[in-house]
Amino acid sequence: MNYRQLGSTGIKVSEVGFGAWQLGNARDWEGMEDKQAIRLVHEALDHGCNFFDTAPNYGGGKSESLLGEALSGRRSAAVISSKFGHHPDKTLNFDSQNIRSSVEDSLRRLKTDYLDLLLLHNPPFEILTGVTDHFEVLETLKKEGKIRAYGASVDSGNEMEEIVQSTDSQVIEVMFNIFHQEPRSAFTMAAEKNVGLIVKVPLDSGWLSGKYDENSVFTDIRSRWTRSSSGKEPSSCLF
Repeated sequence: MNYRQLGSTGIKVSEVGFGAWQLGNARDWEGMEDKQAIRLVHEALDHGCNFFDTAPNYGGGKSESLLGEALSGRRSAAVISSKFGHHPDKTLNFDSQNIRSSVEDSLRRLKTDYLDLLLLHNPPFEILTGVTDHFEVLETLKKEGKIRAYGASVDSGNEMEEIVQSTDSQVIEVMFNIFHQEPRSAFTMAAEKNVGLIVKVPLDSGWLSGKYDENSVFTDIRSRWTRSSSGKEPSSCLF
């Protein structure tokens, strides 16, 4: 496994990360046994993967809980990235007054006292402009040691540019793959500011894995697709 420095965070991460959307998540995916989920995390660690991406809404919070259980006794070997905005009860709420309580809930589920990264989970564009107090709250949590670094998870180059220009974010997670190239336009700007990039949807939900074709049929969240559409991949890779 190769490793890189994640922007200016001082955090060293594996080039291939573990997307934990599927852990304990029979709501969106076909689901798996809890023991299997924990075994997958252990196998990732054993192969040198140290970056784990999760969120409070993945499996209604169970993704974080399973990840916390799997990393028990191995927390120092892992870099955990979680998010804010999409909540376990399926609600979408970006009220900045809820950030702290959401972080505390994530820490409890993950059985840890800090998050390596906290990302605003595809927030409204206005928040990315820095006119709200969201990034002030994140900076406070960073100073308290609750989080080591912060940023946002987005889908476009325009959003990336706004984050780099208007906030002190050290990390951006962005959708990027062979089919979705638009964000590339903002990569140079991010690099110049030493903002770390996490690439999400690298395999376009499996279409680029070679496992599926136009005749494939899905019974999970991907059943919403048509032959001319594609979705989002739960795995993460690092740039």
